[in-house]
Amino acid sequence: MGYQRLEVEHYSRVEVQREIAEFCRARWVAAHVIDKSGKLVFRRYIGRRPITIKSQEDLVALSNRLRAPVRAIYATANKYPKIERVEDVDLSKAHLCTPTWDIDGRLQEWQETIAVAKEIITILRDEGVEKSVYLKWSGNGCHIHIHEGAISESVIKRAHPLDFAYAIVDYVNMRLAERVAWGLKFEGIRVENKMDAGRVFTCPLSLHRQLDVVCVCLKPDQVDDFTPDWIKPLKFRHNPEWRIFEEGEADSLAIKAYETVGGYSAPSRRGKSLDQLINEWLRKF
Repeated sequence: MGYQRLEVEHYSRVEVQREIAEFCRARWVAAHVIDKSGKLVFRRYIGRRPITIKSQEDLVALSNRLRAPVRAIYATANKYPKIERVEDVDLSKAHLCTPTWDIDGRLQEWQETIAVAKEIITILRDEGVEKSVYLKWSGNGCHIHIHEGAISESVIKRAHPLDFAYAIVDYVNMRLAERVAWGLKFEGIRVENKMDAGRVFTCPLSLHRQLDVVCVCLKPDQVDDFTPDWIKPLKFRHNPEWRIFEEGEADSLAIKAYETVGGYSAPSRRGKSLDQLINEWLRKF
């Protein structure tokens, strides 16, 4: 299917519009668009204003506002009370953050990627976090998220939400490393803590920037059923229950992780603008 034909057909689906719009609310949005020569261009602003998607209508209008067909849609890990100006997306303004594990591999090695995901899910379950966990298969790899609402407001007030998200991911990665030391092998698969001020990730039901596949969500009890057939654009299989969470479910883990690991441990990067951090993320592809 041709580039623009696929985008138009996919993003015209009501289900796609609904999922992307809801996920993007309160997040700074970025997009890969297709220019006149067919090249992908990364966009974060319309004029001088950060891109936002607050409704299905906003998504429908996005290509016209950017004056180019949208290929892939991303959103920040941080959530903000309002996003109208550049000043609104300063790190100090973030009030929630989505803890996220990046499991990087290759699509043809999807079974190895799922095996790693299952280990992380087991660790989270052991820490009392299960209902608020969801996975996204995005292109060649997988993201595991804890819904940001799983950390209660009373806990979030104790530190910056990015500090908690960073600590949770790092703490679980430490426990994963212990399991690997005891004999687990994940050849060719990387699990990284990429939580920082500029962290963005692919939105549910976005197309991949290069592969003709869809970013789909699944809950932990579906992991054993997943196959690459789930991500085919014309017949994708997606679970909208990424919205489901239990407030406070991740409180104990957040506190334990923060006390063990500490917060966002990159002081040299704290001095960089959010634009610089997002561009660093983009160059990793």
